Amino acid sequence: MKRSKAWWWLVCSFVFLVFPVGAPAEEKYPRRPIEMVVGYGPGGINDVVARIYTEALTKALKSQVTLVNRPGGGGIQGAFYVSRARKDGYTLLSASTSGMIIVPIITPEATFDTLKDFYPLGYLGDMAPQVFAVRSDSPLKSFREMVEYARKNPGKLKTAVGSIGTAPYCDLMILSAKANVNIAVVPFKSGGESAVAILGGHVDMNAGSLGTLGPHIKAGTLRALAVTTDKRYAPFPDIPTTAEEGYPYVNYTGGIGLFAPAGLSQAAQRVLVPAVEKIVKQPEVMKRAYGADFMPLYKNPEQFRKFIESERATWGKIYKDAGLAVR
Repeated sequence: MKRSKAWWWLVCSFVFLVFPVGAPAEEKYPRRPIEMVVGYGPGGINDVVARIYTEALTKALKSQVTLVNRPGGGGIQGAFYVSRARKDGYTLLSASTSGMIIVPIITPEATFDTLKDFYPLGYLGDMAPQVFAVRSDSPLKSFREMVEYARKNPGKLKTAVGSIGTAPYCDLMILSAKANVNIAVVPFKSGGESAVAILGGHVDMNAGSLGTLGPHIKAGTLRALAVTTDKRYAPFPDIPTTAEEGYPYVNYTGGIGLFAPAGLSQAAQRVLVPAVEKIVKQPEVMKRAYGADFMPLYKNPEQFRKFIESERATWGKIYKDAGLAVR
């Protein structure tokens, strides 16, 4: 009998060791490298900002966060890739609000739903205003002159943008629809590539971020026609606004936020959300962001979600009224 009982307890002990009773322990996060996807090519403001925050997140998490450029369709390819990834927090997306809010409104191929297919980890901040610029030897001296030239010469004015669906692209779509002009938009994979195009004389104008074109404007190689703000932008006080030039509706600037696939695991949420807030508010990170003409402004997941809802409703109506909305 004693031997039988001893054998029984031995078997039970083995079972408890191999098959623990209760819910399985939650895996610690992160345990391996994280992929940060950017839906645009290297060199533009989206890529530059993503690199700043990717480096900071690597330090905050004490785990490697690697930036991966997946350009295509104004950020669409990158967004689809992340939306279909595992919900474990190892595939994240750094994306512009234009790509996540405006593109699904005006682009049939962007069939994803930002609020249903993604978990908004946090808003990083606002982009510098967009600017319309020409080479310093261009005969176009003002934004008004540019619009009149485009009106009299349909399709002749070739304008570079960082990609379809970027904020400058969205501004051009509104301008074309409301001012009844035909501007030939030439998209590239990044703002950096589009800057090379205007500097090399391959296009007549560039619509891009001041973060990308600002240095060339300061150097005198490009002439700024207007910025997309209601008031003049302090770092460039001599550039008139689109509102001053008579086109106040050309004013979309946008920002950048971090996303994960919808249904992100609780383990990843508990680590990532406070980490994102931490890096956005770090003085050294803020300094680097300002240096890239990016204005840090943190919004937590709930605030970011409400922001997306509000912006989607506002710009959805604007683009619908302009006859540009596809849904």
